[in-house]
Amino acid sequence: GANVLWDAWVHPLVMGLEEHLLGMFRDDFEFNDTAQPSHLGHGSRTEEPEATPATEGGWTAEAEKELKKVPFFVRGKVRRNTEAFAAAEGRGQITLETLYDAKAHYAR
Repeated sequence: GANVLWDAWVHPLVMGLEEHLLGMFRDDFEFNDTAQPSHLGHGSRTEEPEATPATEGGWTAEAEKELKKVPFFVRGKVRRNTEAFAAAEGRGQITLETLYDAKAHYAR
């Protein structure tokens, strides 16, 4: 009873706030893939992860475009997980299908 009502009321508010925050910080200088180290000293985010054998063929433009839809604060982890998945599967190039297959694999 109460949980259903609470979820029906709070979930839309939280999701709306999340979308608002994503929109608000999307172009912020500290929150993007090429950001320099923060003034808080949490380390550099400018270093590219080491290439794995699966990324020798690189990412297709279609896969990169889809990756850009992932929120910036988890995009690096999604990239690393997808590359690790592709390496384990022996895939030479990361396509849109590889990205979706990795998503399904890690969702288990």
